[in-house]
Amino acid sequence: MLTDRVWEAIVKAFSSQMKSAFTASSFVKEIFTMGYPKLFSMIENLLERISHDTDVKGVLPAISSEGRDQMVAAVEIFQTSFLALCLSRLSDLVNSIFPVSSRGSVPSKEQISKIISRIQEEIEAVQLDGHLTLLVLHEIGKALILLAQRAEYQIASRYGTFLYTHSVLDCIILAIKFYYLYKKKTC
Repeated sequence: MLTDRVWEAIVKAFSSQMKSAFTASSFVKEIFTMGYPKLFSMIENLLERISHDTDVKGVLPAISSEGRDQMVAAVEIFQTSFLALCLSRLSDLVNSIFPVSSRGSVPSKEQISKIISRIQEEIEAVQLDGHLTLLVLHEIGKALILLAQRAEYQIASRYGTFLYTHSVLDCIILAIKFYYLYKKKTC
């Protein structure tokens, strides 16, 4: 069918341009990576509008589900980069709070507040898309595991292994607080 061929050509051209933008231009890569939630939302809205505007009884839709998936897959390279950047920001913050050189130091309330604020910002940036929110929450989980490991190491090096299990409980409590914060923001 003619619309299938046209759509296939559009998807191929779009995929090619996205790959080219990712590899050839660091400026465009950075813009699309940092603005991935908006890019994804724009593509979803475009595809929805095309589907809605071409929805005619008795006629096949202009966009098949396969075509939609191909368009979304074309920007997945930016999604992967966005998630890596999210994890990097969170990990850098955790690493700055628990530097390797200062064994046994305890982070201040301000430092912990920075982590909580950063997590909240990461969630708020993607809250309009459920799937992307889950992916970001997965990256936040990795950062919380790093936080727990660093806290356990700091406490163990300061007090010995006696308080080791207490730090695990503290991190679990912190994770539960993050979960309720997220639920409160989304409801």
